[in-house]
Amino acid sequence: MNPVFLIACALMLFSSGFAAAQSQTDGASRIDFRVTRFDPGDQASPVFKAGAGGDVEVEVPLTHIGGPHKATLRDGRFLDFRRGNAELPEISLPIAENERKDLLLLFIAVEKGYRVLKVNTPLSLIRGGDRFIINATSHRLAIKSGEAKPVLIDPGKSGLLGAPRGDGMVSVPVLISLEEDSRWKLASTENWHIDTRFRRYLFAYISPRTRQLAFHAVSERTERDE
Repeated sequence: MNPVFLIACALMLFSSGFAAAQSQTDGASRIDFRVTRFDPGDQASPVFKAGAGGDVEVEVPLTHIGGPHKATLRDGRFLDFRRGNAELPEISLPIAENERKDLLLLFIAVEKGYRVLKVNTPLSLIRGGDRFIINATSHRLAIKSGEAKPVLIDPGKSGLLGAPRGDGMVSVPVLISLEEDSRWKLASTENWHIDTRFRRYLFAYISPRTRQLAFHAVSERTERDE
């Protein structure tokens, strides 16, 4: 057989294999994510350049969820966020393989900039009607929905309040308590509307205006396109 033909075939196979491997590597280093933020100071929405090349502009909204955005991970692992023409990222998040889809990034305003909480949001984990609650107070939080056991959430942590199973819309009584000086005190008695078409993300915080417990809520429709 003609050796030139064999070499040509070998080069074609090598090129095809390299292209396939490169495609798999590129795919593995990509991420789909959504964003929202919690900011009692109600500052202007920050705008970042995201990804390894900084070529994806991401504005982080306060009252809804932005995205989905697609970006490339630096070194196949880190999701970088820069502002303006900064050389170094202001935020750099390590992203595991199981976090590259269905990822919601919660930007929480701190004294200088933001810290970011990563939340995996496949429907198998956070379903319609469920509430994902972030405790932004300095107290332990207990939330009791209907006859269910209370969900206890430490300061700076999060917890999931599952909705009653079933279709449609219902209203459930909710008791919310704060722990102060090792004693539980009732902070609020409410009726929460459950709509299985939406899941909600709630930030519990102490209002700087009223000094009472308050919630900042963002809703997301569960039937979003993947």
